[in-house]
Amino acid sequence: MKFSSLLFFIILISNSAFSQIKTESFFHRIKGDIIGANGLQYNIKATNVSCWLYQENYIFGGAQNVHEIAQKNLNDLLGPNAYDGFSKKMMERFINYDDIKLMKKMGFNSVRVGFSAESFYNDSSKIWLFSSLERLIPIFRENNIAIILTMMRAPKPQNKLWTSSYTKGATLLWDSEEAKQKAVSIWSEIAGHYKHEPIILGYDIINEPNISKKREKELIDLYQKISIAIRAQDQNHMIIYEGNGFGTKMDVLSKYERLLDSNGCYQFHFYSWFGNKIEKDLPKHMISARKSDRPIFCGEFGINRLSTIKSQVEFMNATTDMDGWAMYTWKTLELNLSDEERKRPPYYGKWFFIPFRDLHMSILQFYMDEEMRDVMDWLTNVKGSTKPDATTTKRVIDKIILAVDSKNCKIDNKHLEALGLRSN
Repeated sequence: MKFSSLLFFIILISNSAFSQIKTESFFHRIKGDIIGANGLQYNIKATNVSCWLYQENYIFGGAQNVHEIAQKNLNDLLGPNAYDGFSKKMMERFINYDDIKLMKKMGFNSVRVGFSAESFYNDSSKIWLFSSLERLIPIFRENNIAIILTMMRAPKPQNKLWTSSYTKGATLLWDSEEAKQKAVSIWSEIAGHYKHEPIILGYDIINEPNISKKREKELIDLYQKISIAIRAQDQNHMIIYEGNGFGTKMDVLSKYERLLDSNGCYQFHFYSWFGNKIEKDLPKHMISARKSDRPIFCGEFGINRLSTIKSQVEFMNATTDMDGWAMYTWKTLELNLSDEERKRPPYYGKWFFIPFRDLHMSILQFYMDEEMRDVMDWLTNVKGSTKPDATTTKRVIDKIILAVDSKNCKIDNKHLEALGLRSN
């Protein structure tokens, strides 16, 4: 038996006894249920947060492409530290006290907070990430909003979508031992940092992994290595495992359930425009969870028609043994679905998830005027866009930083109602 396997076995045995003692003050698993610190069953009602601790172009109306494009263009125009400065301002402004109070008022009890592995490439960016979280953790705690920490972008792309920073020909996570080890070390550091923080619900260790079925044991192997590293630092928090196929194939988890941490749960994603059908897919996911006697929740869904969002939520809420959901997403630009807007790149016809007139993308919506959107078009390489001058670009960046403040946002009350939550 390899040393790592032996160590994991020892940890599994110790976890069984430990889970009855120490985890009582933390979120934890008892068979197929998530249990809160108060000892009661916990059903997740969460929102995802993008562009707080990592950036996505389309949240600001840019193209569906990797953020490195905007990074390069902005740095070329305003200087080598311009994008880093913008990212740090987002960490300061995108989520604040008022956002968290609104989440509580609306009926959310959790938030899925994404981050990128690149924040751990140097001490400066890592300090900004930790300080941004720690600035608001007391407010999350005060409002009983649990935090799910999620590695949205691994050290190398975990799939072939732009959301994981994939570009054509890039080396994938599964083909780089160095990148895998970096993922392990990042989670070890996070676990050591937050091992005593009870408002953290769990560690969602890789967002939407995708590896060929014949190699999917490699996904479990990486999960196992990360789990061992976490448990060496932190025996308190749940570990969250997403299925293969962008979080849509849960059978790999139930197949190798014995190799996963005993205080762990499952997570799936679904988007109807991605080909997922809740009535067909959720029963399959529940079979995997029940077979393993593990909790399971939906980590992402939404960006859809109101009627579809409402029916999906109702179906999940009515599913026995399911442990909740996290809608996508909390805050984006305000979408204009007029006929004129539909012709404007990079939106309708370019965004593959925009075939709908009745589209609802986020709970809070900030306004982007024509100047802001023109600059964002150029920053994200929209065909036909015009390069702005440095003065205009600097002004637009400052306007975006102000626009995303929750006090300047509209609330999509119809979206809240479709989720079964409280509107104003």
